[in-house]
Amino acid sequence: MSAGFDDKAGIVKCTTEWGSWYQTIEDVTAEVHVPLITKSRDVKIKILPSSISCAISGKEIFSGKLYSGVVCDESTWTLEDHENDIKIVRIFLVKGNKSPQSCWASFLIDKYSADFVTLDNMQKKILQERYQRENPGFDFSQAEVSGNYQGGGPMLS
Repeated sequence: MSAGFDDKAGIVKCTTEWGSWYQTIEDVTAEVHVPLITKSRDVKIKILPSSISCAISGKEIFSGKLYSGVVCDESTWTLEDHENDIKIVRIFLVKGNKSPQSCWASFLIDKYSADFVTLDNMQKKILQERYQRENPGFDFSQAEVSGNYQGGGPMLS
């Protein structure tokens, strides 16, 4: 896995052999790279509260227990055209725990873990998102985050 910081979209991606995944306070998104000829009927995705499976044209891409629970009825997927002659299956998972403390360290339990730098950047980005929500009149997008930011940062009262 490698650290990647997407300034334009404000997300920190964790790269995998099948694509990447990233998160916000409220959701986790997986982007699975698939061949350009892929049709929606070729995509089989099963989202359960604590597990997920993804197969493309009968080939399992991943399957297992999610790092944390999701709200299945609000989670979905799309098949999208993408650059470089590929398509992307974008899987949008709504977190069951939508708090700043709910930063996922991996996509599945013991699989697709964010390395230390990526996880550190994810936690910082989630803290910036938290501060932005708590202070809507301010722009925290370029803020430098240091100190106590793991686990959603300090609890302010």
